[in-house]
Parts: sequence; C-alpha cells; structure tokens
Amino acid sequence: MESPDRAMAIELRGERVLLDPQRALIWPARRTVLIADPHFGKDDVFRRAGIALPPGTANADLTRLTALIEAHACERLLVLGDFLHGATQTGDGFLPEFAAWRRAHTDLAVEVIAGNHDRRERSANWTGSVEWHTKPVVDRPFVFSHEPLPDARGYVIAGHLHPVYHLSRIRRRLRVPVFWQRADLLVMPSFGSFTGGAPIRPGPADRVFAVGPERVIALGGSAPRPIR
Repeated sequence: MESPDRAMAIELRGERVLLDPQRALIWPARRTVLIADPHFGKDDVFRRAGIALPPGTANADLTRLTALIEAHACERLLVLGDFLHGATQTGDGFLPEFAAWRRAHTDLAVEVIAGNHDRRERSANWTGSVEWHTKPVVDRPFVFSHEPLPDARGYVIAGHLHPVYHLSRIRRRLRVPVFWQRADLLVMPSFGSFTGGAPIRPGPADRVFAVGPERVIALGGSAPRPIR
C-alpha cells in the first residue's frame, strides 16, 4: 500500500494538498484524489489498429489507483481529462476491467472532466458509473480543468500537457515526470503508465516537483520547502 508519508505537502490558495509519487494530487480536506490523463484503453485502440500489445496496462493502473484511495482514505476521484485514449467499442478489454473495479468501489464518487481524447466517447456509456463533465468544475478555491488555461474563478489544476523535465547527469540526461506549479495554475503529470511526455521550460518564478520512484522532490532554488 502506498504510504501517505511519501507525498509532498504544499499549499495552494490556502489549501493543503499532497503531491503523491504515483503522479496524483490529494486534497485531504475534501478526501479527493485527482489524476490526469490516464488514457485508459490505449492498448485496445492500438490492437484495433493492428499493433499487437499485451493486455494488463489498465489493470495495473487501476491497482495503483486503489492503493492511492486506500492510503489517503479518499471518497472522491476526479479525472482531469483524457480518461480514455479513444472512443470505446464492444469487446474492448478496458470496459469489463473498469466495471469490475467500479463494483469494488461503489462508495467512491467518480467524476471525469472530458479531455480532447474523450470527445468522441458517448457520455451515456458511463451513466450510473461516472459523472461526466464537459466543462471545467469549480470547487473553490480551485477550478479543475483538462487544459491548463487561467480562469478568473479560481486557481486552475489541470493536465493535458504530460509535463516532463530533463535532469542533467554525467554522460546522460534523466527525463522525469513533474508537477509544474505556476502563478495561476498547476499542471499535473500524466497518470497513465502507457503515455508519453512533453518537456517543459519553467519560468524563473515557476516551481517544479519531480516524481521519483518513491517520493516527490522539489527542484531548483525557487521551489518551496514542503509543509508539515
């Protein structure tokens, strides 16, 4: 089980949140876990295109999600877009996998903010299982969105970019997923195991938190000390 002690606590607009090394954000006051860009069903989409891939990616990510929910005693899951990699079809492996996972978490509220990869999916397919949003969700002081665009209604927490950062090391460069904190928004790393990443160029006032195998690490002199 994932230990909450491995998460880094920071403050956003007066709210204490946890940056978890499983590439998730925990909002303890609302017992909410946030993930972005899981791209569930990507292996199904690839197999339909004739690219042979072994199954199991979604199950592994759902297992990670279960560990997060249990470790942080969460009652709500909020997915910040690209819940799916593409529109589902009958016979996809992800559909029965998610159905079984959902039956094991009937007390959990699950909300999805549709991202660009979700636009072709019929929201009716998830009625009774997932609350499907087509617009950002305002839960003050935050605005939860897929695309990281400033919003006058609150501090934006979003995904979409799959941010990664290059760390220089002797004879090699390490590429790590990161949480990217800016003045008016926080961009989360992609949760999915089967996703790529886009390098970012943080500004001098930005804060970057690298996701390691067991903990989140603040990078650079401008990064804040974790709060206790």
